[in-house]
Amino acid sequence: MRARFLATIVLAIAHAAQPPHDVVRVADGVYAIIRHDPESFGNNANSLVVIGDSGVLVVDAQFTRVATLQTLEAIRHLTNKPVRYVVNTHWHDDHAAGNQVYRDSFPNVEFVAQTNTRVDLATIGAENRKGTWNGAAPFAARLRRLLDQGLGADSTPTTPRERAALENAVTIIDQYIADAAGFRETLPTRTFDRSMTIQLGRRVVELRWFGEASTRGDAVVYLPAERVAAVGDLLGDPVPFAFNAHVAGWISVLDSIRALGATSLMPGHGPVFRGGTHLDSTRAMLARLRDETFAAARESQTLDQIRRRVTLRDYRDAIAGSDKWLNAAFTSFFLAPAVSAAYEEFKKAGVSDARQP
Repeated sequence: MRARFLATIVLAIAHAAQPPHDVVRVADGVYAIIRHDPESFGNNANSLVVIGDSGVLVVDAQFTRVATLQTLEAIRHLTNKPVRYVVNTHWHDDHAAGNQVYRDSFPNVEFVAQTNTRVDLATIGAENRKGTWNGAAPFAARLRRLLDQGLGADSTPTTPRERAALENAVTIIDQYIADAAGFRETLPTRTFDRSMTIQLGRRVVELRWFGEASTRGDAVVYLPAERVAAVGDLLGDPVPFAFNAHVAGWISVLDSIRALGATSLMPGHGPVFRGGTHLDSTRAMLARLRDETFAAARESQTLDQIRRRVTLRDYRDAIAGSDKWLNAAFTSFFLAPAVSAAYEEFKKAGVSDARQP
């Protein structure tokens, strides 16, 4: 018993000593800060750090103050230059709530986002934040009770992957609640409609908006000389998030990203992708989902019937295999919201054959 107790303590200390992210050199002066957070009900976003001649551009903040400070500490190890720009790829709080940390640390920093994102941060983002603050404590308490009983979110015995994901979610939720009292909304100070170029001395950073996709304001941050792109939640790993999806637009936007010719793609969550294989797979999955949803809708099936019919079993198996938690995440975070979004797109098309090219 004593040996097992000591082993548990040693493992806990080792886990606590692990950094919360990896710093990956993507190109000369360009680094991806890749979070270790397992995909769950609460995640912190990755950040891309672009070091210019006299200042730094950062793509995305994090969900909590603690996580954003961790990112800032990593930046301090890379350079002593000030952060001049923070680009928010979209309105979700796991990519923007930490803006306040950069404002506190760099009073002259500018926050940049696509026009729709600026609007959504101030409206649905603010409303969503209030709802999260109100419901977070009871939800975290429920997860704790389940974990204490060895159960997962579905009240069946938890798996190691699920336990790690839920424990991480509870930690982030607790930090998010603690941030609420001192939270100051920090909105973009500059916006763009379709494109913007930021000159970091000799380094060029291009901001692009290709259309509504994962949200209505997804910004793609592209470094043409380095062929590096940060794409927010347009890509994800292991499961993409589709909570605010515009499925047909998402497919088209991925085509536009492919045409950029980037050789390194940093998603909002997950590792840096080299080449276009992951992008192509995500596009194919979205196209299948759209086509199958539209086909069922043409047969006048209800949304509930379509959800039972459109399973993407081969994609699910490739992503989740037999893992209980990943299967649940595939359904809850991607499949169910994406099918609902595609069904709404079909209805809005108002034609018998709404198939997209």
